[in-house]
Amino acid sequence: MVALDPRRPYSRQELLDRVSRQALGRALADGTVLRARRGVYVSRWMPAPARQAAVVGGRLTCVSALALLGCFEQPGAGLHVQVAPDATRLRRPAGSGRDPIDLVLHWVPLDAPPSVAVASPSDAIRQLLRCLSRPRAIAVLDSALHRRVVTHAEVDDLVRHAPHRLCVELVHLDGRSESGIESLVRVALRDVGLAVDVQVVIPGVGRVDLLVEGRVVVEVDGRRWHEGEQERDYWRDLQLARHGYIVVRVDYAHVVSRIDTVVEAVLRATSRAAPAGVHVLRRSAAAQQ
Repeated sequence: MVALDPRRPYSRQELLDRVSRQALGRALADGTVLRARRGVYVSRWMPAPARQAAVVGGRLTCVSALALLGCFEQPGAGLHVQVAPDATRLRRPAGSGRDPIDLVLHWVPLDAPPSVAVASPSDAIRQLLRCLSRPRAIAVLDSALHRRVVTHAEVDDLVRHAPHRLCVELVHLDGRSESGIESLVRVALRDVGLAVDVQVVIPGVGRVDLLVEGRVVVEVDGRRWHEGEQERDYWRDLQLARHGYIVVRVDYAHVVSRIDTVVEAVLRATSRAAPAGVHVLRRSAAAQQ
């Protein structure tokens, strides 16, 4: 039996130093070992994105590496692969069906051992800060903080060395955000000068995603509605209205495709909202650290 570490690829010679040619042949035949590219082999248990990066000739990085840890990844982000600046004979991995994989190459020296299939969280964030737009970078970093993939101190060090054009600072991040699209909405609203509180507890109602200017509640739905959940959300909206809040509810498609419309709707809502009549309790950021 050929047992491989699913976190790294192997050269043919590495495998032949451990097992016979016959054993390697049997492992390839039964699918225990997969041939990623000429002379490079991986375990069948290696995550698919990491296997695809090995097919290309590099390692998984940026948002693709962080997504393996549960961080936010916007659909259509592509497969982000770090390859050496002098890399040659790169291959494009096969997509599913008729959909080719959108490949994003990061031509950066492989400072970690080349046998590592996935970049470390810190290395992935370094690439992310040079690759993504400011709103998307903040959304992924929020997610990394929320899931405790990295600490605030680690992120602070990374963003301080980020390209100046990105203008991301630790103060822009908030690990309390529970979804990437919630982060995208928060950034867009703050960028037009609105005061936005995150994960606010309103007595008699519960926790809401965003409270804008103390009067407008923005709920971001990144899921499919089931009948029971729909009834609960309608009830929450009614309770919020009773207390003088205006509710703006948006879904994933609104945020990723029509963020300008979302911002305009919230701006109009804040201009006509009456002051809310109840005291709200802000969820402590320290509780998330």
